[in-house]
Amino acid sequence: MKRFQWLTTACLMLLLTACSTGNKVVYAQRAEAIRSLLESRQFVVMVGSMRPLTAPTVPVSQGHKMIVRDDNVSCYLPYAGSGQNVGYGASGFKAMNFTSAIQEYKVEYPKSDRAVVTMKVHNEDDTYRFHIEVFMNGKTTIDVSPQGRDAVSYSGEIHGVDLLH
Repeated sequence: MKRFQWLTTACLMLLLTACSTGNKVVYAQRAEAIRSLLESRQFVVMVGSMRPLTAPTVPVSQGHKMIVRDDNVSCYLPYAGSGQNVGYGASGFKAMNFTSAIQEYKVEYPKSDRAVVTMKVHNEDDTYRFHIEVFMNGKTTIDVSPQGRDAVSYSGEIHGVDLLH
């Protein structure tokens, strides 16, 4: 009986070790794919929620995203907040829908489980500073600091631009 218990325990330990090793391999592959997307500037963040500066987090409808492709960024993001430096008759609630050239782009890896992308974009409406935290499981937070409006944050998941086709 003791031999059977020992054999069962050994098989269970072997199975758990094999599953754990498989998860580590999948995680490492995913992390390498994310690093490649960030370094090549070929990624899209599909947004699921928005957190305005002065309001609680709200879910957003499907289709809101930020696309980084080479030296350009295309934003299709909702916005809620106030404008401090907007033109007469303009609303601080205008969505962030634009395509512009990226002026600054930097990728750092402060910890092994995440990357931080910082970039600066200027268009006819405003100048935006993006702080994008990408975890190696794909979860992503985008903090946007416009020059003339309240800051806003988004949560979503990173994918390759091939998802768009």
